[in-house]
Amino acid sequence: MSRQQRTDTYTRWAVIASGEGGGRIASQFFNRRENPGVEDRILVMNTNRTDIRNTIDRLENNLGDSDSLGDHAMVFGSDEGAGNVFADGERLAEESIDEIIRSIRGVVPTADAFMHIATLGGGTGNGSIPYTIRTFKNGSDSDAYEPWMEDVIHAAIGVWPYEDEPPQQQFNAVCGLSRLLRMPDGTQNADMVLLGANTHIAQMGGDDDAHSHPNDVVNERLIEAFDLMISAGRETQGVIDVQDYVSVPSQIGAYHFTPAIATDMNANVYDIEYMFEKAAENAFVPMDVSTTKTAFAIVRVPRGLADDEDFSENAVNSAFESWKRERGINAPGMSTVSIADGARGKVDVLLLLGGFDLEPLLDRSWDAFETHKTRLERGRRLGNASIAAEEMDRIEENLDEYIRFLEE
Repeated sequence: MSRQQRTDTYTRWAVIASGEGGGRIASQFFNRRENPGVEDRILVMNTNRTDIRNTIDRLENNLGDSDSLGDHAMVFGSDEGAGNVFADGERLAEESIDEIIRSIRGVVPTADAFMHIATLGGGTGNGSIPYTIRTFKNGSDSDAYEPWMEDVIHAAIGVWPYEDEPPQQQFNAVCGLSRLLRMPDGTQNADMVLLGANTHIAQMGGDDDAHSHPNDVVNERLIEAFDLMISAGRETQGVIDVQDYVSVPSQIGAYHFTPAIATDMNANVYDIEYMFEKAAENAFVPMDVSTTKTAFAIVRVPRGLADDEDFSENAVNSAFESWKRERGINAPGMSTVSIADGARGKVDVLLLLGGFDLEPLLDRSWDAFETHKTRLERGRRLGNASIAAEEMDRIEENLDEYIRFLEE
């Protein structure tokens, strides 16, 4: 087999986004360059009709009027939105799960993997996405559920609220992370959870971002990381497929990740190991890189560099292993070289760092979680949906157990 491998059997991803924040991220897929990994397998959901209309308007502004855009957006639930109450978002998704599955089937005739997207500070996405993943993984008796859906891998992008957002959003984020990671019975929920923190990503901005809205900067970087991630399953020297992303992490019980990227690196100036270090400096959450328990590296090179020995599969793998040793990272994982059209001397690097210590991310949110949990225990309702004390205990215990397992 030649070093450069070209294939049209790449992983077929579908994007399922829920809530206003998730919809803003997902809508950017439509106006990026052609992406054979996703194509038009995209559904944006919301409980609020105004928000979903705004999403459709955003698509029309970017792409022009199209009769089919409305097929990629749906409103679910009997209420006009879930506000910032994740319990209401979950309740409305449960009420409408048949309609949700039917809408997914309408825009996703088949897929190998779903990428679910939600911002974790709100109610609709934060409430519905963990529930939707759980429903798919447990199997559904919906008439719209098809056999191919049983084998789909479920990854998720969860976006942490800004540090200055109110305590309710911080509380929601802790609950959302726990529910993405684990089902109520303590078993694994999403096959892979990708985390990004709004404040942290926005602060990574360069000169080009000076006049952009922070949300636009954050969303663009999230899409950029996802595009690099799925490029590894297309035209590569050593293919990393979605099954690789989820198999070992699930076996070791450490399946949360964050992207770390360095783009437009000058191949004539920097070596690969330096590029890895620059990427690690741009992790999407606050973290100690040395606590990484599993890691993947995708190096995307322009076609003109594909035959350069410095960017061969062996050279990249050797540099990746050397970088991990220098960082004190003893973690299983893989590396690959992805081939793309682009400027000859520019290289993009993505690290997927998994199983890292979550404390720096949770630090600012945990007090808010404990405070709101105490209020609920005293009988205060959370929106229209009451949360039983046992349910809140499970949410906390599941996250505590996951974190304790990381520390072993």
